[in-house]
Amino acid sequence: MKPAHKPMPQSRVLDKGIWGMSRPMFLDQAVTYTIPLIDMYFLSRISDSAAAAVGAITPLVFVANAFLIVSAFAGASIASQRIGANDYLRGNATIAAYAIFVVVLALIAALAVNHGGPWVASAMSLSGEVEQHARTYLSIIGWMVALWGCRVIYQTILNIYGEPQWNTYSNIILFGVNIIGNAIAVYGFMGIPPSGVVGVAIASIVAAGASLLFVVVIVHFKLRIHIPLHEGWKNFSVLMAPVLMIAAPSVLEPMSFQAYMIALNWIAAEVGDLALKVKVYAYNTFLFCLMISIALGMATEAIIAQRVGRKEFDLVDKQLKQSLKIALIGTTTLALMWLVFNQSILKMFSNDPEVIAIGVWAFALSFLAEPWRTVNIVVGGALRCAGDATFTSVSSIAVIWLFSVPLAYALAIPLGFGLYGLLIAAILDELLRALIKGWRWKQGKWMHTGIAAREARAA
Repeated sequence: MKPAHKPMPQSRVLDKGIWGMSRPMFLDQAVTYTIPLIDMYFLSRISDSAAAAVGAITPLVFVANAFLIVSAFAGASIASQRIGANDYLRGNATIAAYAIFVVVLALIAALAVNHGGPWVASAMSLSGEVEQHARTYLSIIGWMVALWGCRVIYQTILNIYGEPQWNTYSNIILFGVNIIGNAIAVYGFMGIPPSGVVGVAIASIVAAGASLLFVVVIVHFKLRIHIPLHEGWKNFSVLMAPVLMIAAPSVLEPMSFQAYMIALNWIAAEVGDLALKVKVYAYNTFLFCLMISIALGMATEAIIAQRVGRKEFDLVDKQLKQSLKIALIGTTTLALMWLVFNQSILKMFSNDPEVIAIGVWAFALSFLAEPWRTVNIVVGGALRCAGDATFTSVSSIAVIWLFSVPLAYALAIPLGFGLYGLLIAAILDELLRALIKGWRWKQGKWMHTGIAAREARAA
């Protein structure tokens, strides 16, 4: 008598719904966005220059991370659409294909950051001490990017199968190891001397490795999800074709946005070291507000992708409106708390009275950008996971480089508004891109861009 086969794990996304999927993701994102604040705090214990240096070039690391994250999430949206249509064989094969793709990209990204990053830091208008810290950090941190890229593969697998709580535990491990490593790097421990910026970078790599190991064990040994790598490799080009139709345009928008952040930091450095420090403190603090919109956005994408696979378009539209309403209320409330307690927050990082004085207005202007940024994240993610990526990405890139960057430079330097000019330009950038994404969703083109609709037209 043959032993009975263990049934294939089934996705629980639609059973859990928006609250079941998003609850663990809130904590997941809270931990993720606390990490830059923790790093900034420990770096500020070294000096304001160390914190400003790493803050100034952090967008370069985010560019590499975004490159990997968007590629993985594009693959996940196609896999989710197939699983939503109950085609688990092709869904899992798609996961295998994009996993292979992302691992290769992760190695390329690591080498690019480690070897190209110091050159970028030299090209920015940073003062001598700030530039040296930035070059040191970038020459090491690329390996964290590679480990993060491998980890995001498993993050998407857990989201596809409706098990996002394991990503939360992974992030708690990341957070704990990162704090311990940072503390050792800055203060030393049991005969280990302080290692400054080098130690902070190494702590990030060790933390990323520990969290990756955890999700690998969960996916393969706890949940026993089988990823057919042989099938993914054998049919790589066929499986990746629809993924690249989403990934190719989608990856350009976050990369373009982070390049925009680097451009703003360059302009801030032109204004002066004080403007750069305040900009870094305000921007990194308000990054924490993204945890709500990103958590809801990720949960919404998982649900929408499966519903698009089932052609339940009315439910898709209803889901987006519900998610956007919740995200706007939550993000605005959190951003308002940051604005109210801006003095206490700034004093955690700096004792410079000029930084604290200017920071009040920097926080106020950053607050005004948050609702529009929320719309960009939630609606933009919904458009991409439904397959409508090209217009969304191209329009956003056009706004950034034809409108926002020239405006930021003109307001900051020729017109003399300095840091405030940069932040005003950032508000208008988020506003214009949000209006375009909202208009595109209402047009309904996304109903005809999913994998099922494309394959039906091809047939």
